[in-house]
Amino acid sequence: MKKLRPYILSLLIFPACLLAACGSSAPDEATITMKEMAFVQSEITVKAGQPVTLRLVNQDGYAHAFDMDEFDLHTSLAANETAELSLTPEKPGRYPFYCSSPGHAMAGMVGTLIVEP
Repeated sequence: MKKLRPYILSLLIFPACLLAACGSSAPDEATITMKEMAFVQSEITVKAGQPVTLRLVNQDGYAHAFDMDEFDLHTSLAANETAELSLTPEKPGRYPFYCSSPGHAMAGMVGTLIVEP
């Protein structure tokens, strides 16, 4: 068994090293779930200058919207619909998003995209 330990350890470490060295050219993805008049993930953190795909999941039996004015992102989601929006935030900061369906933002359906340097 002692002879196998270094081999087993290398099998565990090698894939992690490959992933770290190779990186990923695909954009990061963040999921924002809409449920019971709220964004389940009300804060999303991303890196400036890196593409990100926002996966929007409406789990309610009625329509919602997703709006982020700073990036001119606006979309409506029917009941139980999923949509994806992509952006590349260049400037660090805190950017609000909200549901523009009548009364939803007033009921607390708001969140923040945090862009870190």
